[in-house]
Amino acid sequence: MITKEKSRQEYQARINRVMDYIEKHIDQPIDLTTLADVAHFSAFHFHRMFTFLVGETPNTFLLRIRVEKAAYLLRGYKELSISEVAYSCGFNNVSSFSRTFKKYFGVNAKYFRETEKGVFAKDGLFYSKNGQLLSKNGQKNLGINAQFCSVEFKNLIIMNTQIEVKEMPEMKVIYCRHTGQFHLIYKAYEKLIKWAAPRNLLNFPETKSLTVYHDDPSVTEIEKVRQDACITVNEDIKVDGEIGKMTVEGGKYVVGRFEIQETEFQKAWNTMCMWFTESGYQQGDGNTYELYYNDHTQHPEKKHILDICIPVKVL
Repeated sequence: MITKEKSRQEYQARINRVMDYIEKHIDQPIDLTTLADVAHFSAFHFHRMFTFLVGETPNTFLLRIRVEKAAYLLRGYKELSISEVAYSCGFNNVSSFSRTFKKYFGVNAKYFRETEKGVFAKDGLFYSKNGQLLSKNGQKNLGINAQFCSVEFKNLIIMNTQIEVKEMPEMKVIYCRHTGQFHLIYKAYEKLIKWAAPRNLLNFPETKSLTVYHDDPSVTEIEKVRQDACITVNEDIKVDGEIGKMTVEGGKYVVGRFEIQETEFQKAWNTMCMWFTESGYQQGDGNTYELYYNDHTQHPEKKHILDICIPVKVL
């Protein structure tokens, strides 16, 4: 049983490396043979294993990531033409991109750019690709409606929060990936801590923990949203099983410092959204992450102390 579990973990780590490769090379031609080489599988075995573990074929996953990246660029980078968006997401021509985009979203790219609400909508709330209002954990927000939010938005944000634009350092991290509902990422953290502890990699407070988000919940179905439970490391670590390694890019971020209860994460994110609507800044390309500073179970009020870090365009 132990051998089977280790084998499954190793296979999952190989598939995670393929996902990371796709994310870094989204603007380039990518074929099945290349992805199989990244995973160290034969092309035939890779296709079967990827489909089994991810629930999508490699080609379906690649196409979805391309079109979802395009949706992000269409909404956040108005200066890019539709053809520039298409080519930057790896499509060979605009007509192919247009057909694929309309098939996925049900509207053409021009209409999507002009009308779709997204993560940084005017009222600062998350929306799915069909306009469904979402809460921070991706569930339907049955207790709040958009009309109420636009009128009483001050009740849904955290006042007197320190928010600033600053340079954040590059961070080397090891991670365990979680795909699906936000609140279940604790399972990935449990695996990560269990792996890191006997290797003496948990040297708090020098060691930082963070959650890195790869997908936009306004365009990606919640069950497919990828999040990495991470801890920082100071050297190149040999990883195995489900544990991977990557570099979180440094650069200019808007950073909001929060001290919140477990139930206030949505308010914290709404606060960041509101900041964007009033600041004149636009979200930049790169991964958003939450950087944690304490063990909330040791806090006298059980509060989480964290930064929400969102890359911004350099003006």
